[in-house]
Amino acid sequence: MNARSNDPSAARPGRTGVWLVGACGGVATLTVVGARAVARGLRPPVGLLTETPPFSALELPAVADLVFGGHEVRDTDWVRAADEYRRRAGVLDEGLLAALRDDLEAASAQLRPGFLVNPSPAVRALAAKGRTARARTPREVVAGIQADLRGFVERNRLDTVVVVNVSSTEPPRELPIEWATLERFERSLEGRTRAAWTASVLHAYAALDAGFPFVNFTPSPGSTIPALVELALARGVPHMGSDGKTGETLVKTVLAPLFTGRALRVLSWEGYNMLGNRDGLVLDDPRAKASKTKSKDAALRSLLRDGGAHTRVTIDYVPSLDDWKVAWDYVHFEGFLGAKMAMQFTWQGNDSVLAAPLVLDLARWAALARARGESGLMTHLAAYFKSPAGVDEHSFVRQLALLEAYAGRPRAGSSSRARTPGR
Repeated sequence: MNARSNDPSAARPGRTGVWLVGACGGVATLTVVGARAVARGLRPPVGLLTETPPFSALELPAVADLVFGGHEVRDTDWVRAADEYRRRAGVLDEGLLAALRDDLEAASAQLRPGFLVNPSPAVRALAAKGRTARARTPREVVAGIQADLRGFVERNRLDTVVVVNVSSTEPPRELPIEWATLERFERSLEGRTRAAWTASVLHAYAALDAGFPFVNFTPSPGSTIPALVELALARGVPHMGSDGKTGETLVKTVLAPLFTGRALRVLSWEGYNMLGNRDGLVLDDPRAKASKTKSKDAALRSLLRDGGAHTRVTIDYVPSLDDWKVAWDYVHFEGFLGAKMAMQFTWQGNDSVLAAPLVLDLARWAALARARGESGLMTHLAAYFKSPAGVDEHSFVRQLALLEAYAGRPRAGSSSRARTPGR
């Protein structure tokens, strides 16, 4: 669905902002801290695929040139959030945060109160003592988001902004019929009722309508609903989602092709996950958990191509683990002559440390696509997502091949042109 421009002036992204929705959560905080640590040479760019061949030769915006801002519903900033993360997770050290304090204070000046739109009880509780923006109608929410984005552009003299949703997972719900087309969607924005709306959808609409790329790093709907897929093409803006692939699912999408490639039949694949951070707290809500487990299981079932295989994903909130996620998987499979065998593995990783470099990669890819005049779904970024929009391929190795093909592909002529940011 990508369209391209052969305009040489669009070859390199200009000054790029990264607007984080859920700005002071673990993933967003590690994204900002990590970007500034890499920019200052205090830490190597481990985990950044965009810093490795063949991608490092592309005209991506430099990590050092990224400018950060975002929406946050809690009363905090990046200095306090980073120090809290250091105390809780034991990843950051005092020396690093001291060296980055001025950077984090400067970035924190770009934070703005977030919008609560039908939040789960856990999110509402987190925001109870926070600073939330006021809006009576969906249209007012959109106007408020766009005002914040345009202010961000003007204060920092940005050429574009990539909006990345790293907020808490929203409970799944039936998509309203009004979201099937852009015309119906925009008419429904004028109503006073907010019962069907979600923050991810309104942030996606606000970004795309203003001409800014949108990346949905969560299982929430974001820009993947039909009306917003239509909007992205109409505005000539790139976007992609959903649900960043960082841990257990990443391993599954590498291992599952092993079984099908050897014609071994998977009988059962049980995955048990434990985590204790705010994401785990939000996922303790059965409705939000259902959204997450669905995206984690869908990729595996697609790869196994066997409707008779038993697969299940379980997620439990274990407060003492904090940001360290533990997953145990048991694979029961059948081989030649009916012999039944098993494999099991344990994955333990820091959730935000795994996710942050992906967010930086995705922001840089989206800025490049915008500068090139591309529009629609960035399907070449499938390797970054559990549920990649517009892509049926779930094998991680094959998804990487899509990205490598994109990186090596010369820009083709196209009538599509990038619009002026902040339309």
